[in-house]
Amino acid sequence: MKFVDEKVSDLESYEADITRQPDHWDFWEQTIQFARSKPLNEQLQKLDYPIKQIDVYDLSYHGFDETPIKAHYILPKNIVGKIPCLIFFHGYGGHKGSISDYMKWTIQGYAVIAVDARGHGETGDYSNYSTEEMGSWVTKGILNKEEYYYRKVYMDSVRAIDFACSREEVDSERIAIIGASFGGGITLAVAALDDRPKLAIADVPNMSNIELAIREKFEGSLTFVDRFLDRHPEHVERVFNTLSYFDNLNLCEQIKCKVRVSVGLKDPICPPKSIYGVYNQIKSEKSMIVYPFSEHHVHHVEHVDNMLQYVNENL
Repeated sequence: MKFVDEKVSDLESYEADITRQPDHWDFWEQTIQFARSKPLNEQLQKLDYPIKQIDVYDLSYHGFDETPIKAHYILPKNIVGKIPCLIFFHGYGGHKGSISDYMKWTIQGYAVIAVDARGHGETGDYSNYSTEEMGSWVTKGILNKEEYYYRKVYMDSVRAIDFACSREEVDSERIAIIGASFGGGITLAVAALDDRPKLAIADVPNMSNIELAIREKFEGSLTFVDRFLDRHPEHVERVFNTLSYFDNLNLCEQIKCKVRVSVGLKDPICPPKSIYGVYNQIKSEKSMIVYPFSEHHVHHVEHVDNMLQYVNENL
């Protein structure tokens, strides 16, 4: 289809303007050091689950602060040796879902950690925010990079890798991180901030080329930033300064692992150009799946089947 080919060609040639602040990497080095200075305090409670071919645990661990991050920890029964591990991050406003959602992975011998992000599902948020008037996570603490919500979420997610690497049954050389939308943005950020994952799969990722995304989006979490700035026009520069530290555009050059990204060319929430702005900056081995007529979803049967094959071939 000529019009699709032309659209993709334009996107592949797009070069976004980097908005990284001078202290960007110092900020993240200090953030990681702070997070890892705290004990993980992991707790596992075994569950009696109807599918008897797996061992299932309620997992709780401390993330950036003392907030207990809740997750499923799912293992195939009768493990021999070390096994690869998949860590899943869900969408904005979602949750980790049912244990049964992950059976296509455990049946193949993968360990699974499915995380409820801070403030989502069963995970609370012990942090205090000086700015949280909009009722949405994306604006919590948005005037201060030190207290911004995404600083904590990214570190909570890195700590999930800390947990995986602490387990004697997990092969720490074969860890994959996987997410879509909110979870896709987390996946790219974690891949940039932590070199332990071997594979990162980010479907329609948010927090990508944020200035462009805010300009082009029609729906989704970043609309709350619009509303905040409508209410507080005096804070425009300050807000975009904060967001720059959490924009995958300014993080992705540090990604070392193999990456697969997907995009819907009709996506009104995570505009394709914003995703390509990040993708085009990634220097590690990478691939892009393009859905010309898809909006903000990747629930096609073909996509799921391709992911199964991709993980099996690369992990």
